[in-house]
Amino acid sequence: MPENAAPSPAIAPDALQPALDLQRTLLRRGALLVALLLLGLGLWSGQALGRAERAALPATARLVAQLLHQDLARQLSAFERDLEQVPVRLEVLADLERRLPLCVRLRALDEREIGAHCGPDAPVAAPARWLGRQLAALESADRPDRVRLPLLLPAGIKAGTIEVGVHWDQVGLAWAERLLLLLGLGLLLGAAGLALSWPVGRALRPTRQILAALARLEAGEREVRLPVPPLRELRELTLCFNRLAQRWTELLARQQQLAGRLLHTREEERRHLARELHDEMAQSLSALRAETAVIGALAARTGTPALQQAAGRIATLCAQLQEALQGVLQALRPTMLDRFGLGAALEALVAQPRRREVDGALPACTLHLPAQGLEALPADMAVHVYRIVQEGLTNAVRHGEARTVQVEMQVEMQAQMRLDRTIDPQAALVIDIADDGRGPGPDGPVPGHGLLGLHERVQALGGTLALDRPEAGGLRLRVRLPIRPPVATEDRT
Repeated sequence: MPENAAPSPAIAPDALQPALDLQRTLLRRGALLVALLLLGLGLWSGQALGRAERAALPATARLVAQLLHQDLARQLSAFERDLEQVPVRLEVLADLERRLPLCVRLRALDEREIGAHCGPDAPVAAPARWLGRQLAALESADRPDRVRLPLLLPAGIKAGTIEVGVHWDQVGLAWAERLLLLLGLGLLLGAAGLALSWPVGRALRPTRQILAALARLEAGEREVRLPVPPLRELRELTLCFNRLAQRWTELLARQQQLAGRLLHTREEERRHLARELHDEMAQSLSALRAETAVIGALAARTGTPALQQAAGRIATLCAQLQEALQGVLQALRPTMLDRFGLGAALEALVAQPRRREVDGALPACTLHLPAQGLEALPADMAVHVYRIVQEGLTNAVRHGEARTVQVEMQVEMQAQMRLDRTIDPQAALVIDIADDGRGPGPDGPVPGHGLLGLHERVQALGGTLALDRPEAGGLRLRVRLPIRPPVATEDRT
């Protein structure tokens, strides 16, 4: 940012908040919502499985007791009471276990276990067993996970106890299967979300183009236009942007044209004033010095020393006025620029001995000119280049107290894109002025009217001005000016 640029306006607190990426935000929030929904469904399905198994356990236990009693009735007569001779066959529960996960234990009257079986016998992985243990840990006072019924002989005598419980490993396996189903549903929803985000991103793509176009406008590009997007909400925005960009381009063009004409008019007025001063005052001072010389000669011949001394003082004043007039004429219009061209004028400007001394020594100024290209500069542009180098040297030596100043000029080719997407090659003159002095800033001088006028001159010429403070110190001034045809002049009446 140039040192003489206007300060930026205060930024509102809301502008400091991070920007919202709509596409990513929708994806993140949608994924979070789906994850919470699936998590809730998974927990609810597990608890529902546990409650259902506990609720069905009493009826299941009665059915198990009925099947076992029927099997004992087929094996034993009504008068047999020895259960040890005919063991209870838990295989009769196989059909029931295929439908309901059960764990059945038979206990004698002395609580000795005389048979146990858990079915179905399908293998259960460790994660499913862990899920089953979590469901088993959810205690329920009104719905226990075990039911005890008496084991009766055909004669109606109690021979032991039937303990029926939930096979939690199989319940955990069922819960794991539901969770896998929910996970598949979540992946399907995620794929659907990604598929839906693509048209959203495509619809929002013009917003990134608008931001890029605004950045290009901020960088100084004028021929920036946006294609009309298919989204209706953004169509009016892009059309409005194109209209504003066109108005801004036309306004800048008129402003630059006006500033260019003002600069041209000012240089013409300076040229005219310098010519008038040279033709009128210089000749009058020369004639006055001649008359003073005649008066001094007559005073010496007639022997009037007082008149002779007065004539000498007048001649000295005339010489001082002529020297001051030459300085004014040089400031208004450098004579070497019109007589010998821009290169010679710049060499004389860099080499002139009237520089300000720093630590008792004159600053060393060097100039590097391009081998060719300066002769192609229009005449009205040459004087502006001279003024830019002059102001840069003055700023470095007089204000920055630089010991060394390097001025380098080169002609470069740069390509610009027209509205019809064709490339317009254009030459540009680059001026680099680097010094080792105290640049503008906290430790250096405050930027004055010189840099402000330099910035306005460069802007009027359609160029760019950049100020840089290298790490080694000093200030680097870089000016890029497009080489254009000379400004057309109007007839003055």
